[in-house]
Amino acid sequence: MIPGGLNLLYLPPFSIIARFFITALLFLNLFSLFLMLNYARETLYLTPAVHLFTLGFMANTMIGALFQMLPVVAGAVIENPLRKATIVHVLLSLGTLLFTSGLFSNHSFFTFIGYLLLISGFLYVVPYMVYKLLKVENLRDAPRGFIFALLSFLAGLLFATLLVLNLTLGTGFDHAYLLDTHLSFMLFGWTTILVASVSFQVVEMFFVTKPYPPLITRYLPPFVFLLLLLKIILPENPFIDAFLSFSFMTYAFITAERLYTRRRKIRDPLINLWYMAMFFLILSAMHYPFREEFFLTFLTTFGLFAFSIIMAMMYRIIPFLVWMHLSTKGIPKAPTMHEVIKPKYIWANFYLHVAFTLSLLLVPFGIYLPSLILLILDTVLFLLNISRGVFLYYKLYKEKARGIS
Repeated sequence: MIPGGLNLLYLPPFSIIARFFITALLFLNLFSLFLMLNYARETLYLTPAVHLFTLGFMANTMIGALFQMLPVVAGAVIENPLRKATIVHVLLSLGTLLFTSGLFSNHSFFTFIGYLLLISGFLYVVPYMVYKLLKVENLRDAPRGFIFALLSFLAGLLFATLLVLNLTLGTGFDHAYLLDTHLSFMLFGWTTILVASVSFQVVEMFFVTKPYPPLITRYLPPFVFLLLLLKIILPENPFIDAFLSFSFMTYAFITAERLYTRRRKIRDPLINLWYMAMFFLILSAMHYPFREEFFLTFLTTFGLFAFSIIMAMMYRIIPFLVWMHLSTKGIPKAPTMHEVIKPKYIWANFYLHVAFTLSLLLVPFGIYLPSLILLILDTVLFLLNISRGVFLYYKLYKEKARGIS
């Protein structure tokens, strides 16, 4: 049964989302190993670590998902999607490696070249995606939110460019102002607006919940984007920070309430991951107005929100797309979603993820090693499980091509 609200006429090739998701998880594992290197060197290289996570893991996931969601969810057809995805994937992967290497080694040339590759990839596809969404008639609330997320991303890129010019050419811009504005647009604009907009569609569809209130679905994305624009002019205004914080705390509480009152009361690790993600989003939003004093706490709680929500979404998206693509190709042995990645493997990853997050309570006491070991195990199992689904697709597809099935 195909969930309602999906347009499968222009379903893009499975290889697009597979390459972005697997690359994202490889970068996530590189991030966890990099943190272990930090521990061994008894120092914290915060900026390259943050960008391994945000560019390597988060951006690969979200750009890859948008290639899938624009035609299927929004009806915005991307012409030659495989070619465009390949170009963006190569530029994003190489750019992230060079950019973070430059930041780590304090090598301005690598940093600058890496950033040129990154911005070339982003500017190649992000304005195009906005254009395709704007051309869609009668755009629903969820894809309309994609527009504000992508516009926030473009604004964040502008301030990132000024930051890179500061680092590489010493242009003398106000670094603290640029960093805070870049961070706000990328985290509370691009990432959180996109997650919220996706949830307007998938939470009700996959978990059989009540719809979100129209006040949230229609006005949260533009309201947050407007607040972020005001932050450019009034960066020190505490009311803007308070409204941003309150907006996402409200969204998180409503999402948790919808999940709790869902009609299908079955045990599901993905529901638990959504609960975890909303909990960490609330914590992150609470710290946002005080991020100067609690910067690492704000970044950590936001990172746990992003990590948990991406885990929940990947574990839903990959089995669904494997089943969908194999079914539409007429493969009689097409596995069910639970057969693509067995629930016991997802439960194992969930429990490991919980153990990792609980181990972070030891960090304020200077005990880091348990968290680092559990993070590595968490990310490795995540990669292995998603790879199971991807490899199963190609195994059955090749059998079909050889006439076995």
